[in-house]
Amino acid sequence: MGYPTRNAKVFAAYLPITLSTSWSYATSLALVHLTNSPLSASFTLSFPAKDRIEDDVLPPSVQSLYTDGSFRPANDSLSSSMASAWIALDDDGFILESSSMHLPSCFPSALRSEIYAVLLGLSALSHDSSISIYTDCSQLISLWTRLVDSPFSLKLLREPNHLLWLSIRQLIINRNLKVDLFKVPAHGDDIYNIQANSLAKDAHSSLQPTISPLAFCYAPCLLTFNSLPIDMNIRHFLCSIADARALLSFCSLARFTALSSPSLFDWAGIYFCLSQIKGFASHKNGHPEFWIFRIKLLLDMLPTLTTLQQRKPYLYSPDWLCPQCNLAPEDLNHLWTCPYILPDLNPCLTHHSEIIKFRDSCLSSFLSLKPLDATFQTGFSALDCWNYESPSPSCLWLTRGLLPAHLTAFLNQHFPFSVIYKCISPFLNDFQVALYSGIWLCRNVLFHAWEESQGISAASKLRGPSINSSSIAASSPNHNSSLATVSQDSWISWISSSIIRGGSWISHLDFLRRLTVQPLRISFW
Repeated sequence: MGYPTRNAKVFAAYLPITLSTSWSYATSLALVHLTNSPLSASFTLSFPAKDRIEDDVLPPSVQSLYTDGSFRPANDSLSSSMASAWIALDDDGFILESSSMHLPSCFPSALRSEIYAVLLGLSALSHDSSISIYTDCSQLISLWTRLVDSPFSLKLLREPNHLLWLSIRQLIINRNLKVDLFKVPAHGDDIYNIQANSLAKDAHSSLQPTISPLAFCYAPCLLTFNSLPIDMNIRHFLCSIADARALLSFCSLARFTALSSPSLFDWAGIYFCLSQIKGFASHKNGHPEFWIFRIKLLLDMLPTLTTLQQRKPYLYSPDWLCPQCNLAPEDLNHLWTCPYILPDLNPCLTHHSEIIKFRDSCLSSFLSLKPLDATFQTGFSALDCWNYESPSPSCLWLTRGLLPAHLTAFLNQHFPFSVIYKCISPFLNDFQVALYSGIWLCRNVLFHAWEESQGISAASKLRGPSINSSSIAASSPNHNSSLATVSQDSWISWISSSIIRGGSWISHLDFLRRLTVQPLRISFW
């Protein structure tokens, strides 16, 4: 699906859809979709009335509403939760009605719960009502001035919660409401605000509504994914889908699946660590060679002797062993286990010491976050990925930058994944810096000297194989093929999970269960 901007297009799939940029952006979006899209979709200008939240329950005597929202962020044991409440009063200050609700957890945030409270209060008003709304959320009032009181602008569609704001605008127009907002002090002595706050907090303990989140939307046209409203910057949403598709293809490369079952790796963590390589494509970062080393190390593309033997068997005999120790083939893993010792080069000892430093730095960082008993330290240090003596396969994976799933799963018993990745990423970078300077650069000096002794010059590397040597070229394994992965239902559930839980949905992906990305199932209402 192509999402056009003035200067570029972002492709999230391969289904060409042209989107209009007129003032009636959302309507045009749906109409063009109906005209061009091969996917099944339905389009209506309003959600079925029988599925809507209750309307017109308050008498015309209502003069003011006190609204409040409540948000509880996710923790180690509970997912995030939103609730809202409103209290309706007449001109004598008598409470006519009150309501509270545990809200659907789509794009959960504190501000969203506040907007919901206002929307639900407005939806209960009679036509032609004049109402004063009192809230302790100054951000809500500021956004109201810009997004509701002002004329409609396409910039509104870039805002988070734009569907709720569009619904508020539509309610005001459809019911001819006159609305004024007033700020009340948060945590002050206003008894009505205190009561609204209490109602909202108590609503967390009630069951979430079973009706669709679409029932809360009054916008004349909206974009949905898997029956969930996409209430964020649509271009960013499609960009994130494109990023996730690229990451999915990346983690399914044969060079990774040949190592072991992909479920043994934490791909969300690997992605996070890669995303911290700032300015990789820039020549102004001061040390592009190291970033290139990190990427090639991850992909097993460093020019070790084994790699060169596969690429250029006419120059590098398949019978040659490691030029330093002459005991084993020089593949990627041999770089860290080579027993060759010089005053300035001891690969095995360097790798051992840097693994220990990496482990201890991570342990200290996690212990500084919150008190943990001795069993955590013992269990963390005993993880297989720190076994540098053999070294274990997971230790070699970690050296490459492939985070073992058992490492992050152990830490996730005490910390959320976001904290785990932020702690590990800088220490992984420092660890690989030490490998680059302490092993790889020193090895390169010795390797180039060995190449010269074998008569392999820079000019000979540029020449192709001779006629006589071309017949001995060995076929190298194909490391660039992607496996077909991921069923459509799984892919859809991943994105839906992020809408429900909030935040970057890369962290919610389960990359391993299925194969092949199917076209996005997007519908328009």
